[in-house]
Order: sequence, then C-alpha cells, then structure tokens
Amino acid sequence: MKETEKLKLKEFCEKLKNMNCLSLVWEKVLDVLIQLEPNAEFEALAVFCIYFSQLDDGNICIPMDAVKLTEKWQKKWEGLLLIENHLEQKNEDDKYFEAIIKEGLPKISRQLLPNLIEYYDDESTTSFSKPFVIDEGWLFAAKYFKAKLIIEKRIKLIMQHNTIPPLEEEKVRIREYFTKLTTAEGHTPMILKDEQIDAILRGLNENLIITGGPGTGKTTVVCYLLWELFSTKDIMDYSLYLAAPSGKAADRMKESISETLSRLNLNAIPAGQEHDIAHAVFEKLNNSQSSTIHRLLSFNPSTNGFRYNAENQFDEKSIFVIDEASMIDISLFCSLLEAIPEKARIFILGDKDQLPSVQAGAVLGELLANKKGSVAALKQSSRFNDNSDIGRLKNAMQEETPLEKNLANLTEWKAWKTQNNFSIPAKGEFPVTSFIPEKKYALREDQLNEIIASWADTFFTQLVHKAHEATKDFEIQKINELWELACTARILCAERKGLQGVETINKEVCSYILNKQKLTSDDEYFTGQLLILTKNQNLFCLYNGDSGIVVEHNDLKYLMVKKEIKTKSDSSPNMTNERSLSQQGIFQKESYIFYPLHLLPKESIETAYAITIHKSQGSGYKAILVLLPEQAGHPLLNRQIAYTAITRTEGSTYIYADYDTLENARKTVITRDTRINL
Repeated sequence: MKETEKLKLKEFCEKLKNMNCLSLVWEKVLDVLIQLEPNAEFEALAVFCIYFSQLDDGNICIPMDAVKLTEKWQKKWEGLLLIENHLEQKNEDDKYFEAIIKEGLPKISRQLLPNLIEYYDDESTTSFSKPFVIDEGWLFAAKYFKAKLIIEKRIKLIMQHNTIPPLEEEKVRIREYFTKLTTAEGHTPMILKDEQIDAILRGLNENLIITGGPGTGKTTVVCYLLWELFSTKDIMDYSLYLAAPSGKAADRMKESISETLSRLNLNAIPAGQEHDIAHAVFEKLNNSQSSTIHRLLSFNPSTNGFRYNAENQFDEKSIFVIDEASMIDISLFCSLLEAIPEKARIFILGDKDQLPSVQAGAVLGELLANKKGSVAALKQSSRFNDNSDIGRLKNAMQEETPLEKNLANLTEWKAWKTQNNFSIPAKGEFPVTSFIPEKKYALREDQLNEIIASWADTFFTQLVHKAHEATKDFEIQKINELWELACTARILCAERKGLQGVETINKEVCSYILNKQKLTSDDEYFTGQLLILTKNQNLFCLYNGDSGIVVEHNDLKYLMVKKEIKTKSDSSPNMTNERSLSQQGIFQKESYIFYPLHLLPKESIETAYAITIHKSQGSGYKAILVLLPEQAGHPLLNRQIAYTAITRTEGSTYIYADYDTLENARKTVITRDTRINL
C-alpha cells in the first residue's frame, strides 16, 4: 500500500474515531485486512470501515449500491454531527463520503480482492474461507452471512406451522379448567382471553413465537401451555429449559413463572389420577431453573465455543422457552438454533416493538415479518388498557399518522408545579404528563434541575431513613416496605452523557439527597442509595441490570437485592456454594440477599436513580420520568426508544419533551439490514 494511501486511510479512520464510530478493535481488524490484501486501495478499505461502523449499529450487511449506502451512511453521520454540535460540517462531509463510497464499492470484488472476498455461488455450503461474502448485491462479514444461512435453515425445520385451528370445545375446556384452577378464597380467578387460549392450544401441537407488549401475559400463557403439555401429552420425562439473553431477564422469567404457579389452587382438582398428575406437573415447573443462553449452551472460554452445538445437540426430548428474544443477536440466535434438535419443542417470547439487540442483528423482527404462520400475537394488555392515557399514547406512537397533541398532555412546568406534585395514581389509572422544555440552554438547565429535585424529594429522599430502619432488626415487613419504595420510581434517560444523561442526573439526585438529609458522604456510597449492576458477577449470581439499595449493618455497607439464589441444595447445574457465600459475608433474609459492597468491583456498579432506557427493558415502575433528546435526527430519538420507555410504567408517566420531540421519535424507526429470508 502506497504511503499516500496509508496517510489518507489514517486521516479517514481519525475522522471516524473522533465521532466515536470506529473502535480500536476495528482498527486492528483493518490492519489484518491490509496484511491479507496489501494492494487494497484506500477507498475500498474506507468502505470496510463504514461497514464496521454499520455493524456496531446492528446491521450485518451493507448494500453494494452506492446511492443506497451513501444515503444510509449520511443519515448516521448527520446524527453524530448533531450530538457533537458540528452540523456546519454536514455538506462538506456529505460530499467527502459520497465520493469515497462511489469510488470504493467497485473496488470491492473477488477479482480485485481475492484474499478478502468470495461470492455465494454454492448454496449447499455454509463454510467460507474468506472474511467477506458478497451475495445478491450485499456485503457481509462471512461469520454473519453463515449465521444468516443457518438461521434460515433451522427456523424452517423447527417452526412447522400447524394449519388446523383449535376447536371451540377445546377453548371452552381450557378457559373453564384454568378458571377453576385459579379459584381460591380471597383471590380473583384468572379468566384467560381468547388470544391467550388460542396460543395455548396452538402450542400443544406446534412450536410458536409468542409476541406481545408489556402486560399481555406472554409468560402466563407459556406457563399454562407447559402445564397443558405435561398434563396431557405424556412427556413428563422431557427436560425443560428456560433461557434468556441476560441473567436479569432469565431471573425475571423464572420469577414470573413462580408467581403464576403460586396462584394455582391444586385443591380445586378432586383426589385421583388427575390430582396426582397436577401435583407432579406443579413440582416439575416449580423446580425448573432459568439461565442465560450462554449458560444453557455451556460456553467454554478455552475453546471460545459452546458444548451444545450442531454436532452435539440437546436431547430430542426437550422443551425450550426462550424469553426476551428481541435482545438476542444473530450469532447467539444461530448457536441456539443449531443446538436444538428438529423434534424438540420450542417457544420463543418477545416484544417486537422493543429495542433490538445491542449486537448485530434483529432476528425477532425478521421472524415475525417472515414466519407469520408460527406467530401467536397477544395484543390485550392487563397492565394498562388501550383506553387509558398511556395506552392511547403508546398506540399512537406506533402509528404512521401524526401524533395528536392532546395525547401527550403537554404542559408548562411553571404552571403545573404550582398546583400539582409528582404522585402515584389510584389503581387502574395511568395518567400522562409532558413538560415542555425551555428553549434556551441555561433556562432549560435550571428547569430540569428543579424537576429532578422535586422528583428526588417525592420518591428518593425517604429511602435513607427507610434503609436505616429496615436493618435495625431486619423485620421482614420493614424490608419489604423498603424494597417496594426502592422499586417505585425511576428516571429513564435515552443518553448516558450530557444535561439529560444518566451520569448528570444521578449526580444531581445524589447531591440533592445528601444536602436534604444533611449527610456527609465520606464513602463511595451512602445508605439508601440505589445502585445497578453494569457487569455480570457470576460468582454471586448478580447480573448486568440487577438493581439494589445500599443498607448498613454492623458498620458495613451492603447491597440489598431481591432474588432467588440457587445453592447446592438445588438440582440446577448453575448453582452457587452457600457456604462460600456466607464465608464472604453474604447473608440472606427470606428472598433478599445482602452483599458486602467491598466484594463488588466499583466498575461493575453505578448509581441508579436514573437508568438508561436500554437498561430499563423488562422492568416496571409506578412512576417514571422519561428524558428524550430534543434534536431531530439524534440517534437515540426513535420510536423503539420512546415505546420502550413509556411502556415501563405501572402508573404515572411524566415526559420531559415537547410535541416535536415526540413526533420525531414516532416518525423515526430503527431498521437493520440482515437480509434474513424465511
């Protein structure tokens, strides 16, 4: 490679790095490509850099059409310029990138780069010797193209649609059976909706993708479906695997299934064989354990592979329930499907409207779009109905027509605060209030600080006193009250940095609480502080996204977390040594675990009064304050971000945004290029 070419490539990479869209990892990959193909020209290598940046956005391929790629890249670059306040560069940068893409794409071919590129000529193979594959006018990294092909093949084998609709008498039987089974003194029986019954009956005879928003009963449906399968299909010897992409999601699925089982009244079934079967099924479901998909497949760091794979699949007598499928990236989805035998049963759960996976791919969206015959869509939410304020706003944000202003309940903060306070509404009410931000930065900063102080005063300051009280004698009632209060409210931010980012907001909240409570924080953390895990701590069964509250006992600070911990007394392969935990000062009070804070690496935890919307997925709060970026074109102002945020509510929803911001979010939909064809 000529020195002039090297210099141009270096300048190009620096330009991308300055905008945080080319990491050090990709620079090293680029060095490898140059070693493999020393004669590769600058423009071709620049296009590979653009591809790497698109991979980081979740795309697995880019178009070899210069017009399409230029349009996609310029849209991303504009968003980055907007974040960095450099929009004045846009026209000049647009011309620069347009010229590079136009010259670079024709230089990416098997003829010109024989050591880097191959074409997909042999449809019988999924093995590639070059790092990149071109197929039907799209450039793929070979590993992602292989994953795409395997997913297409495996889904067609595993998801065989049964065209026979459920009989009406079967629907009546299911509804009456579970109504009777959930009837108990002091409890309202569970009345299954028609769409839930259809999903249960379909699942008895076919593998399903069960999709729906918050509160539509995905986990309830799959729990009752498993109950019916084990009760009626003579498959009690089948292994049951519950898995999700994250430890937090896996724990949440298990908790939801346990909660559903706790509502069952087995005494409603007369003594005899049916009663004995029900008890056996209850024990099987109640004793089932959840895990991450990585743990399910048994990842081996030494080989960088999974124990269960295409050559070593699970037993055919297996049932898999995979939750939070929207969060699963294409590589992990591929590994999972390869390990599942064709005759096994599988139920994939997810919300198509939530944020897609952090890594490359948007597999759930592709499955729902291309495998409609295997989809059971749940649309009726028990969390909030479509006629509630939040229900109407949520539905409107999903439409292709402009948002009606009245749905956001836009108001001026100054006027609102004189007559209102932040609050938890009465049960069954889901009010929405949107505060219009000030236009000038200084005024907006003061306004937001005032809103945050009021929010902290309402929901967070009392945690300090409650945390001290709860650990005086560890009365379980006081601990429960503390935990309920800690889980009541959150501030949900799209951004990490800046005026409306979690880092700034958390500092403001901590500062307010310390001043209000007249506390001096000599330590890193103070009693009553909310924290969240940002990295897995597998030794302690703590996972990225787990939240807790700081408490004090015997002059030591602990992180109190509510979770079911697995110990050696359980039959799970993913167990923790109870003695080892106690030796490290970890102790348990009923369902609460207390971890000495000094055991947890500081880089693995952060303050959690405000959390990112990404981190909030799967959680719910009685009051939420949503902070959205105001600038049109901002990469984090989109429909999926807004939808995920507002559907975390279980009560009051407060939004810091004007109409234009909400409308821009509605109009902007994250799309990813995967080219999965089912």
